[in-house]
Amino acid sequence: MLVAREKNTLASGNVHEQVNAAENCLWLVSGSYMSPSLGVPIWGWTNTALLLALAATMGPVPLAWTYATGNYSWTVAVSSDGRYVIAGSDDMHAYFFSADASEGRPVWTLSAHGYVRHVAISSNGTRAAASDNAGNIYFFRYESSGTPVWSYRATSAVDALDLSSDGRYLVAGDRDGAIYLFDTNAAGSLVWYGLLPGGVLDLALSESRALAVSSIQGGVYFYDVASAQSGHIWSFQESTSFPRVAMLDDASYVIAGGSDGYVYMINASGQATDKQRLGGAISALSISDNTHGLIAGSTSGRVLHCLIKDRLQTLGSLETQQPVTSATLSENAKRISFANLDGTVSVFNQSLTSPLWTFNAGAIVHSLSISSDGTILAASSDTGSIYLFHEQPVAQTEKFSYATLLVPMTIMILVLGYFLLRRRGRSGARRIVTEKTYGPA
Repeated sequence: MLVAREKNTLASGNVHEQVNAAENCLWLVSGSYMSPSLGVPIWGWTNTALLLALAATMGPVPLAWTYATGNYSWTVAVSSDGRYVIAGSDDMHAYFFSADASEGRPVWTLSAHGYVRHVAISSNGTRAAASDNAGNIYFFRYESSGTPVWSYRATSAVDALDLSSDGRYLVAGDRDGAIYLFDTNAAGSLVWYGLLPGGVLDLALSESRALAVSSIQGGVYFYDVASAQSGHIWSFQESTSFPRVAMLDDASYVIAGGSDGYVYMINASGQATDKQRLGGAISALSISDNTHGLIAGSTSGRVLHCLIKDRLQTLGSLETQQPVTSATLSENAKRISFANLDGTVSVFNQSLTSPLWTFNAGAIVHSLSISSDGTILAASSDTGSIYLFHEQPVAQTEKFSYATLLVPMTIMILVLGYFLLRRRGRSGARRIVTEKTYGPA
């Protein structure tokens, strides 16, 4: 959890809570231990200075709107251009939004036949898809007003869904291990079918129509869907399952997140060229194809920022106090965001040094999705709420953020300077009292 927090453990004194809603900072202050001159707690001047600096550095939360669905919301997707959002809910509906709307009212809704647990959207938002746990797969166009252009019934609940960036190809994987590839231009005709040992955990489709799929029984399987070959080209096996899979668009590398807490980097031949340990189980992966950046999160609470080269080049890491439930990285790598189990969403600027802002949804955030330029972020939560955050263009925000670094530094210098002067004054006062009482030494 990354909100600014300080606890006073002294036995006496009344404890008050002050919540700064704009910056989501929680301060616990003892009323009996306040500096009469500055009105700040004397239980740790250094800690106080750091808290003030953090509060000054973090900007206001750019929450544009919130929409409440009728049940848990497990999935949300933002188009790369940031114009449209699709979300699913356990109220058996999918919701399609315009990000530009001043209020979070859906452009249209879909009435499904089960819990809508997976959604996908094309780069320009004109095509979208959703699936439910009754095995139904739905495909939409922007102008379809919630009526599917076509739908397909899988053999079991659909547990993974992906759509090519142009919206031409849609792939789905179900609980029986069946994998379906559709040509959305051909009235949803099934152009490829595969069968995986065990159910499908996760999958990723590249622009070259390469497909990486992980199985409940363990292993990552790689298919060349464009060649129409039904069998896998290679499989990667470890003594673990892989709940998260991602792949670069050129299919040069597959990234697999293991239940053993490792992030595996697998080359086009199916060989692991590197791995990084986060601990716990890998719960979130996100890749930037433009920059080859990678964000990974774990149930241990660790977040890892890497660059995918011939190996995983670590750019930064962060230890949080809560399991990571979701993470996303913008295509330009200007924004990094992740959510913790306590409902805190944290947004960073290129590195994991300090958050630009945080927001607490008050419930588990299951899914995050961000636009290519990092200005639009959507989140879905356990309460069924869909949140849309709209920042200023990243270039403008960055110029402002560098300037505001002067504010926290000034606060720290002033507070620490006051503390040192106060201590020197007290030391001098004690020396004068001693000399008056006992005489010079």
